[in-house]
Amino acid sequence: MSNYSADHLGRSPEEDGVFCSSEISIVAASSATFIAVLGTIGNVTTLLALGRNRAVRQRRRQPTTAFVMSLATADLLFCVAVMPLMALRYGRRRWPFVSDSLWCRLFPVALYGTVATSVLSLVALTVNRYVLIVHPAWYGAVYRTAGMVPLQLAICWAIPYGLMALPLFELWGRLGFDRRTFSCTVLPSITSTGKFSASPKKFIFIVGFALPFCAIVLCYTAIIGAVRRQRRHMQRYAAKPVAATSVASTPGSIAAPSNDDDERHLTRTTAAIFGCFMLCFLPLTIANVLLEDAESAGEAGDVHVLASILTWHSAVLNPFIYALGSRHYRNAYWAVLRCADCKSTKSQRRITFSRHQSPTTPCATKSTKMGSCTAENTGSGTQNNSDV
Repeated sequence: MSNYSADHLGRSPEEDGVFCSSEISIVAASSATFIAVLGTIGNVTTLLALGRNRAVRQRRRQPTTAFVMSLATADLLFCVAVMPLMALRYGRRRWPFVSDSLWCRLFPVALYGTVATSVLSLVALTVNRYVLIVHPAWYGAVYRTAGMVPLQLAICWAIPYGLMALPLFELWGRLGFDRRTFSCTVLPSITSTGKFSASPKKFIFIVGFALPFCAIVLCYTAIIGAVRRQRRHMQRYAAKPVAATSVASTPGSIAAPSNDDDERHLTRTTAAIFGCFMLCFLPLTIANVLLEDAESAGEAGDVHVLASILTWHSAVLNPFIYALGSRHYRNAYWAVLRCADCKSTKSQRRITFSRHQSPTTPCATKSTKMGSCTAENTGSGTQNNSDV
């Protein structure tokens, strides 16, 4: 491309050339706009559904709901703060910020911060499932102790933005425009001799993605093993007819399978979230490794952009996974969509108003036997019976 053959020194970053084809730019701009709109609607609905629904809040998996809301909040910030700029970037085929502008330094903070927070929230969800299934005796100490869940949420948000503070304040690396990737991103520091020092980008990638990925894989490996052992134990237990009959006769045995089913559904939901996450993020990770030292232009640039588009969709898929994977979450979504709280409030007001207007009197109750009530009281009693 001519823009790469020419000397780009002294030119503003938005004129540094587009490293992908015009067709891919149109796809990227359209995808970013679609994700910004649908992702905002989906994640706002998630926060309303899980935050306002009493049945979800009062269940014993409340810590899980807190982590899901953290994940939805990070995805919402990604859709609101990052996607519109991505749509503008590819729609205009030029980056709107110059390299020394404040916005060019804040954009990678928003991009990498929200993505890393989503990843760590997913780790917290996975560890919650791991403790519940593999080490249930630890669950009370880890999640029922006051302050433990807020502390874990604070860690999920503090680590990403703490890491991004290093290049933001130029303690390690810097933030600016990278001509190869056509984006404001993490860059290596420049020494006093004018040479480039090591960039913190790999370290941020290891802490923000590689280590969480390993933790999730290890947790799900242990979860699968524990579930298989429990299943074999239940099959052997079900083979005993006397024991099965005695268990079925106890009241607690009716509620236990329901709770176990709910937990299994929620575990499958978390596993689906992780599967979609890997499907979305692995292609970009592979592309970054393979194209790290290559000039991001031509077909290589198209591959990089397509992998990035796939990554963006992770912020949209999670709300649909919640709605389809868990019965309680699905009911909470449905309550928000049909505004159940609004209807409930109106019906309560209507019942209260009816009670004040049509009180039940003792005379109205005895009117069928004695006939001693006046026509006015009889009418009010009849109206009250019709309301009931």
